[in-house]
Amino acid sequence: MKIIKAKDYKDMSRKAANIISAQVIIKPDAVLGLATGGTPVGTYAQLVEWYNKGDIDFSGVTTVNLDEYRGLARGHKQSYWHFMHAHFFDYVNICPERIFMPKGDDLDEVKVCKDYDRVIENVGGIDLLLLGIGSDGHIGFNEPGGAFEPGTHCVNLTESTIEANARFFESKEEVPRQAYTMGIRTIMQARKVLMIASGEKKRDIIKKAFFGSVTPAVPASILQIHPDFILIGDEEALEGVDL
Repeated sequence: MKIIKAKDYKDMSRKAANIISAQVIIKPDAVLGLATGGTPVGTYAQLVEWYNKGDIDFSGVTTVNLDEYRGLARGHKQSYWHFMHAHFFDYVNICPERIFMPKGDDLDEVKVCKDYDRVIENVGGIDLLLLGIGSDGHIGFNEPGGAFEPGTHCVNLTESTIEANARFFESKEEVPRQAYTMGIRTIMQARKVLMIASGEKKRDIIKKAFFGSVTPAVPASILQIHPDFILIGDEEALEGVDL
């Protein structure tokens, strides 16, 4: 496990974008696992800026997103499909046929999950996976529980996750109660995992996840044993962490 301290959110975003761009430059046909939410927005903006300058080419890249809300069509403004296009895909030269995400509008959870696991297997696995971390330690939508879920699965979102995501909707009642997400086994099989964390609200969970026991009660804690895991946090998130 490698921990990198950034000065602030902008510096964290730039450092994360550096690692992602290096992966693409070294392997132009890289498979990137991508995350949504507020934290990676700055990272995507930095990658778009470098693309516009001609510093990075995404034409050979394949992407597989971590998760999607169950029950939201791709055209819904709060779907993760929409989020990724609004913040990243529409501004770079990623081939549309190489963009993959669980089909949130398909309610057949068994089929959706099996199909998505097959997609990840068929593209050769993930070279670099970008993650955030929830205040309860969830990664993707792998919520705290009694076991680490292996493959893609449908999950009932916890109240804390619903409340955290309510800011993106008109009201808390509009937040979907379920989502499809990559499982822990899929995440751990990624050849490199990059997590970004910003702000004092992530301070306690970072200490618990990466300086405490490995337990499914804190899903992110499993990353302690990943062979190539990098955590980039800003000063507020990493305050008190002994590097």
